[in-house]
Amino acid sequence: MKKKLENIIEKIKTKRSIHYIIICVIGLLISIPFFWVQIRTTDDGWLHLLRLVGLDNAMDKGAFPFLVFPYLCNDWGYSMTAFYPTIVAYVPYVLGLISGTFANGLKIFATLTTILSGVFMYNFMNEVTKKKGIAFFSAIIYMTLPYKLEDIFNRYAIGEFTAFVFMPLVFQGLYNLLHGDKKRHYYIAIGATGLLLSHTISTEYTAIFCLIYILFNLKAFLKKDVIIKCIINVVFILLMSALFLLPMLEFKMQAQYSIFTPEIIKTSGEYAADNTIQLWQLLKDKDEENGVSFVVGIPFIVMLFSGVLAYRKIDKEQKDFYITSIIFGVISLIMCTSLFPWQIMPDILCTLQYPWRMLGFALVFFTPVCAMNVYYLIISIKKTWLRNTTYIVALAILLAFTAHELSAYTAEDTTVDEQYEQNAFDNPQIHYFSVNRDYMPAKALVQQYKYLKTRGDNTVVFSGQATIENETKDAFHIDMEIKDATKGTELELPFLFYPGYTVTLQYDDLEVTLETTESDYGFVKVVLPDDVAEGKITVDYTATTLDKVAYIISPIALLAFIVYVVIYRRKYKLGGN
Repeated sequence: MKKKLENIIEKIKTKRSIHYIIICVIGLLISIPFFWVQIRTTDDGWLHLLRLVGLDNAMDKGAFPFLVFPYLCNDWGYSMTAFYPTIVAYVPYVLGLISGTFANGLKIFATLTTILSGVFMYNFMNEVTKKKGIAFFSAIIYMTLPYKLEDIFNRYAIGEFTAFVFMPLVFQGLYNLLHGDKKRHYYIAIGATGLLLSHTISTEYTAIFCLIYILFNLKAFLKKDVIIKCIINVVFILLMSALFLLPMLEFKMQAQYSIFTPEIIKTSGEYAADNTIQLWQLLKDKDEENGVSFVVGIPFIVMLFSGVLAYRKIDKEQKDFYITSIIFGVISLIMCTSLFPWQIMPDILCTLQYPWRMLGFALVFFTPVCAMNVYYLIISIKKTWLRNTTYIVALAILLAFTAHELSAYTAEDTTVDEQYEQNAFDNPQIHYFSVNRDYMPAKALVQQYKYLKTRGDNTVVFSGQATIENETKDAFHIDMEIKDATKGTELELPFLFYPGYTVTLQYDDLEVTLETTESDYGFVKVVLPDDVAEGKITVDYTATTLDKVAYIISPIALLAFIVYVVIYRRKYKLGGN
């Protein structure tokens, strides 16, 4: 009986399919409380609910690829999808349609990210160590990080917690390319594309750490086949991410938006330095204004520092990875604090705004270290029964701590989400103070307490002379009559400036498409090319040609990538590389 039990435990410890099942079950159990939280009352959840409602409105009233939402910002139109990546918009949107409410869609999405993060961390560590025990511990630790729970329950930072899914894929692909059989080097493209379409800040810092890792392993990198595979991955990343990158770059080139203005969005070194944390906050919460908990938990700290005992037991071929992970983790941790010289950092590195976001990266790098420490200490126990018991106890302690952390997030009245969502549908004109305003034209944002406060939902004669009559507006569509207008007259339309509006002027049996530019107040402006005694102007949001092309490039690139992977794997099996 004892031997049979030991065999069962050994099978549980070593069989990958069983590990996947356990990871999914634990992920589902962790996620049950997600459905008790009020998305509306989290730091960013209200914005993501509005974004999904806005996307639905855009699909009903707008033009593909639905980059501008018609009713947000006093019906002046507001773009989120052009600046906030695509996966975290469209996947929750589809899940919301299936589940009945977008709030449920967001909660189901958080559940999927939790499970997938565990699966991909498992695969990453199995690739590195070839030991399923380490991989399994890594997956459980990674899914139960208190910071990830805080990201969901308190902040609902959808981009950030989604990035936890794709970072292990990027690092697995890079490790496989430099130190493995190169069979899965294309994981770099999968992971990096997922990151780009989820969270730009995480993408930026992942790229930096990948570059440092390449420098650490420059000899392995400077080989023709490795460089070629790297280039192939980069090309596929750019092409598959085109549906996000190209519209964002097009918008950025045509106007200055708040998100790209450091003095508005607070992405300076001084601001970052003012928002660092103290290392002791990892042990005990400080009464922060933002209410974010930075506690990592006693089990995590014990597992991390047990490396003092475990290091000598770690396999020699894994020590380089182990040490690199510690170095990256320490760097990330220091970046959370005032010890890092944020004041002299370029603005591009300060886009994270809050340095404590680097705690997520620190935990990504320390998770493998913790798992390796626990594993090598446990396998050093000679008696099988005691080794198995310790293995189970270690997991039980970790899960018990997670249950304790989850208990802090009490059940709330989730009908608040449904009411908020329904109200946004019933009263679609959302005031500009009711959105985050990060993606408004900078010219408009600086006028939010002045010009915007009194501006109506009608066309304004900005300069020159013209009479506007019988103006009607429905979402993106405007019809108006224009009389006694002089050449060069500037009209400011009641839309915040984003590329993609088509304005047509009909007069004297002519039909002219007017060029749209940004007014001094951040709205769409057109200039009359001629005197107009009597005419008609029609406005529609049609999206730009580049926007539409971008949404064609990405799926074609995805199909090409799948073909490439299939051909590559077939070639690999036949002995190629």
